[in-house]
Amino acid sequence: MIDLLTNLQPVVLIVMLILMYCIENMLPYLTPPPNKNRHYGRNFTISLVSFLLNAVLGTIVVMVVELTAKNHWGILNNIQLPLAVKLLTGILLFDFGSYLTHNLQHKIPFLWRFHRIHHSDNHLNVSSSLRFHPVDVIVSQFIYQCIGVILIGLPITAFVIYGSIAIPLLIMQHSNVRFPRSFERFASLVFATPGWHKIHHSSEQKLTDSHYGDVFTFWDRIFGTWGNKQPHEIEYGLAEFNQDKHHRVGHLLTSPFKKSMWIVLKDK
Repeated sequence: MIDLLTNLQPVVLIVMLILMYCIENMLPYLTPPPNKNRHYGRNFTISLVSFLLNAVLGTIVVMVVELTAKNHWGILNNIQLPLAVKLLTGILLFDFGSYLTHNLQHKIPFLWRFHRIHHSDNHLNVSSSLRFHPVDVIVSQFIYQCIGVILIGLPITAFVIYGSIAIPLLIMQHSNVRFPRSFERFASLVFATPGWHKIHHSSEQKLTDSHYGDVFTFWDRIFGTWGNKQPHEIEYGLAEFNQDKHHRVGHLLTSPFKKSMWIVLKDK
């Protein structure tokens, strides 16, 4: 069963991208970009880089998970718990680590200059889901996952279940689709729903620095990093990406390395 879920994850990712793409083009929630094809093209180019990098790094992370189990590294490999409790604890701790990492990506200027590429999109839709700078992918999807797996002693089953939840949720969170208000109200008590996560992409820094949870909303609620605005009430993107040329693939990939951006980062 776990092997099946692992093999299905790339398929689920592609199917969700296609499904959400079709829905948001028939029933868009937020105002679409002036040139949708150009917007999709640029984002999907960046997404392809992220997808391929994730595939390579993901293989290494799985090897780390297997080594962790074999050598009994981490907290959960050194305490006796029923299997169900161990799996649930592992999933929650792994998501908490992701929440903390996400905080650091916003608080540490060096990490932010790469992570802000994901936040620079001023027209959220399904193509925004994997709009990550390669360095950002390495930090959040590789370095953290390897460290988190080893420290927690995350079982392979918990790792696969977490990924099977996080992947479709990631696509839904960024899609330009309005989900039923009742769904948002109740599901967001536990999960980072699309309406909940979109607040994180606000151009207003107070809101940008909130709603850090990738899968669960517990951590934002516990630490007070959440707000009550609705997706249609906010503007998206970042001020330093206010021109079309700033959204070209070349600029998105090279801007973190430009000295001129240190001025913006110091003001953050």
